[in-house]
Amino acid sequence: MENKKRVLIVDDNHFFREVMTNEFSEAGFDVFAAEDGQEGLRKFEKMHPDVVIVDKIMPKMGGTRFMKKAQELDFSKDVLFVTVSSMISEPPHEHHHDVLGSKVHIPKTTRPIDIVILVEQLLSRKAAK
Repeated sequence: MENKKRVLIVDDNHFFREVMTNEFSEAGFDVFAAEDGQEGLRKFEKMHPDVVIVDKIMPKMGGTRFMKKAQELDFSKDVLFVTVSSMISEPPHEHHHDVLGSKVHIPKTTRPIDIVILVEQLLSRKAAK
């Protein structure tokens, strides 16, 4: 049996964290959450997630700085980093190279279940390589 994928949700919005935690849990993921980049970095180092969903703007340490620090760790090369933000207005999209810490950018207006589906598709594609 395949191990559950681990997702870390780093966002200062309690409601968003709760909704995303529920959606990813229902989809079979092990979910961990943090309310800012500092707490997120501690959990990232401890939990070694497969996926990180991170808000761009947060107190203490924003998403871009969090991802820069997280990506300095050896195990991070295999982690899928996804930026979510209310500042993103275009549809969910993937860049060919990192932009502000991640290749995948999703507006917060995207339905939570659609974020889960996108992440599952990205993980499937990554596993097929």
